[in-house]
Order: sequence, then structure tokens, then C-alpha cells
Amino acid sequence: MKTLLTCSLIFSLTACAGLSQKTYTLPEKIGALDAGSPLACRFQKQTTDGNTQQNSNWYFWRQAQRTETRDERSNQGEIWTKNNAGQFFYTRLFYNERIALEFVPGDLTATEAAPSWQQLTSLIDPNTLGKELPLLSKDNSGNTAVEYYRGTVKGVPTEVDWLPALQLPSRVVKKLPEGTLSLSLSECAKEAEFSVKPRTKLELDNLRHIDYTDLGDMEDDPKVQHLEQLMGEHHHAGH
Repeated sequence: MKTLLTCSLIFSLTACAGLSQKTYTLPEKIGALDAGSPLACRFQKQTTDGNTQQNSNWYFWRQAQRTETRDERSNQGEIWTKNNAGQFFYTRLFYNERIALEFVPGDLTATEAAPSWQQLTSLIDPNTLGKELPLLSKDNSGNTAVEYYRGTVKGVPTEVDWLPALQLPSRVVKKLPEGTLSLSLSECAKEAEFSVKPRTKLELDNLRHIDYTDLGDMEDDPKVQHLEQLMGEHHHAGH
């Protein structure tokens, strides 16, 4: 389970193909945002495997102590929250199955699956910038500064277009043995202007909630067997 959790997060929070400078336009309202702003962002996710290319939307919402993602293709999502004591809580969402898999701080400690809060709120680990990912150049898109990084992180060739004012990438490219994954920022604002919204408490309450620690006692449950299969597919295909 540790491997599935970690790879799921890495694949969910990173991805994009063929990065080159000055070949795209940032969202119009990006200059009005800063790192302290709540963010609602839509990315274009692209996976390329040989001659096969797939495109879909990938959503990211950021608040001071909460992040949420939703992958349009797999119809799965993740919610991370942090309490005032600095403890992390993680919910893996399976919308087709109407299941929320819950992880409390002890589960995350035991599986060593929790990344830093900086990585969760920035989609990449900012500590890699200027280290594993050397700075190539700087530029401005309108009144927004963009920094370009390229290097290798944990053996994976990675390219990042970084927006220092937002502490968020506008593009991330990872070139893996099985293909190329990418995220490219399409929309970003303080409030969502697209139809997909963060899950409300009522919507979350209407899902079936399963505690991670109970999975071992539910091996005969067809739903649990299906979840384990989905997490394996998620790891393999990078959904």
C-alpha cells in the first residue's frame, strides 16, 4: 500500500509533454493572484505513450490548510488537510464507486506516504528548484515572472515552468520509461469559474467512507478488491 499511495500522489500531482519557452500564454487573470490567494485552477493533462496521446482536464484547489485535486479521466480525486497542530489527513476519492478512502495521521506516518505541505500546495517540491532542477532562464509573460528549470528528480527527467509569485508551476513535464506526462495551466482564479467545483461536505458525506486501517479486514469485500485494482491501475497508467 505504501508504494501505491506514494506513486498515486506523484502521478496525480505532476505531468505534460514537450516543454519549450514562450510557446504558450498564461491565463489572463494570473497577474492578480499571489501565493497567499486561494486558488482554483484547471490544468490540461496530457499523456503520451508511443503514438498514443490522451488529453483531459485536471483540477486543483488550494486553500491555507486544504488542497483538493480531481482527475477528469479516471474520475478520482484527493483531498489533503492540515490541522493547527500540523497533522495531515488524506482522503482518496473514487467518484464512480462513490467511495472515500480515509487516512489519519498515524496511517500516513506508518506508510511514510505524506509529502511536505509545500509540495502539496505547489504540486512539486520547491526544494528541488535550483538543485536537482537547475535554473535555465527567467522571463516575463505580461507582468508575471516565469522561471524555467530542467533536470532529473529521482532518475526522472523533469522540466518545470515556475511562477514564483504563486508558488505554483504553469507547466510540469515528466519523461518516464512508459511515456511522457504533463500538466499545463489553462485557468486559474481565486474562485472557480469552471463547472467542476470542490466537493462540499454534503457531497462527501454521501460517499461510502472506508478507513485505511480497516482494509485488511475487508479483503472479501468486492468493493475493496475493486479499489485495490484501481489503485494498481492508477500507479501503472498514471491516471
